[in-house]
Amino acid sequence: MLHPVYQIMCYLFKAGFYELFDGSAYGLENIPKRGAFLLACNHFSYFDPPFLGALLWKREVFSFAKKSLFGSRVGKWLFTHLNSISVDRDGVDISAIRSVLELLQNGKAVMIFPEGTRSVDGKLHKAHAGVGLFACKSGVPVVPCRIFGTYEIMNRFSHFPNFNEKADIIFGKPLQVSEYDNKNSASRYQDAADVIMNRIKTLRLPKQNYL
Repeated sequence: MLHPVYQIMCYLFKAGFYELFDGSAYGLENIPKRGAFLLACNHFSYFDPPFLGALLWKREVFSFAKKSLFGSRVGKWLFTHLNSISVDRDGVDISAIRSVLELLQNGKAVMIFPEGTRSVDGKLHKAHAGVGLFACKSGVPVVPCRIFGTYEIMNRFSHFPNFNEKADIIFGKPLQVSEYDNKNSASRYQDAADVIMNRIKTLRLPKQNYL
């Protein structure tokens, strides 16, 4: 059952997405109604995770948050109830990896940003092997997702949101394990990550031509 804090935040960010930023969401029918899956998306802004979580709130999505956010009692309480997975970004966090794989094994949905961090220039960049590791280890469907507009709304160099910009999100058809996992490859996880990132790059908004 969804925690009230999670439900309230989803309601607020869903309203913000549609009302404050004139948001449009496409391909929501591609989100599996049940069972585990990875949601793999490009990353421009701090708004990306809450917008995605809010749009998919009925599926209860889990996502990473940096370890420092859990440092206080209030922070730990809040981010735990927001379905955040604590991760140490300074090295390989085995605990975080195990947490993600356990969630997927239990039929949950996990959000991941293949590029690893927010884009510094508003462009898509190469995926890290981590998303490939999670996908190949779990064998779950991977839903590619692409966000448009949040870099202009509030990127890593912004101090305040720009409410004159529009946000758009498109969800692609799920990639099945046979489409991304080549077990015979010496660079299996990176190859899978590249397949997933390439699928993200192919997503286009209706009647618009994005490079």
